[in-house]
Amino acid sequence: MSINAKLLALEPSLPGRAILNVRGWEEQTEQLEFAIQRNQDSHYLQHGQAWSSNPCWFRVDTFAPGADDEAMSTAVGAEIVDPLLLCSANEIFNFKLRTQDGRSEDENPMRLAPGLISSLAGDGDYAPSTASTKLTPVAPPAEPEAVALPEFELVFDLPSTADDSLAASEPEPQAITTPPVKRSPLLWVLALLGLLLAVALGLWFLLKPAAELPAAAAPLSVPATVSAEPLAAAPCAVENMGTQAELQFVQGCVKAAPDSDQLLSVINSAKAGQHCGIAQRLYANRSQAGDTKVALAYAHEYDPKYHQASACFAEPDNATAAYWYETILSVEPDNLEAQQRLEELQP
Repeated sequence: MSINAKLLALEPSLPGRAILNVRGWEEQTEQLEFAIQRNQDSHYLQHGQAWSSNPCWFRVDTFAPGADDEAMSTAVGAEIVDPLLLCSANEIFNFKLRTQDGRSEDENPMRLAPGLISSLAGDGDYAPSTASTKLTPVAPPAEPEAVALPEFELVFDLPSTADDSLAASEPEPQAITTPPVKRSPLLWVLALLGLLLAVALGLWFLLKPAAELPAAAAPLSVPATVSAEPLAAAPCAVENMGTQAELQFVQGCVKAAPDSDQLLSVINSAKAGQHCGIAQRLYANRSQAGDTKVALAYAHEYDPKYHQASACFAEPDNATAAYWYETILSVEPDNLEAQQRLEELQP
């Protein structure tokens, strides 16, 4: 009996977490290891979420027994989930299982169950923190003690008066009166002449022709300040594709959460620049997240009816197109185009 492997979502689903369920394995459930191969280029999943032509085996010390004797399962993390969801390969992977000593081995196609979520959809930290912070209250500074100052007694030694009668006999000061100052009539004449002169000058300025008046100074032009610092490029900017690592760009663009049309524009730019891994990862991530518009465009890349040969999508693939049509119908069961194309693609 051949094995049957599926990658199942947790209940409730957690980003980057899944259950690897295997049925039909008739050997021991301890000291096993598995490998996953994609059928686009026959490359194997490696540690660090990379792909290579050499097989890479992931060790599992113990599989937990399932609901019946034919099933067993183990939990897997983002190292397995993310590259499969973001993979540019078809939806069907070849799953190989063997004992660590190599005595028994079996393989069969593996499918991804609905509901899986990439860790790129979350913040990457899902375990509740168990660390606690103990705050130690700080005592307020003690008020300084009052310093006792020595008491001083002020003693005034006034000279004694030989004869107190002298104070009584001193004459009281007399109030000094200042006679009014007489203003000369000449001052009034000068003040009146000054007033007449001021009035005459005012009338002269008012009646002077406008042409003789000095022109108003032209306002100074202040050059606009030009910012010398360019704005930082957006996470999904095309220029970042050539300067950032592929996974770094995809993570930043996914977290930016552009709408469907914006993301398709980014994907088309990636295809035009032959950044095929970026285009395929963005396609797969948003399609798995339930964006039917992006999923439909992704299906068209493989559907022989819509396929247009490019460096990133060289040949059509019926199985891959059918898978993405099935993904669309799991979200929109009444999608007529997905229904019709799926019926024609399935044998």
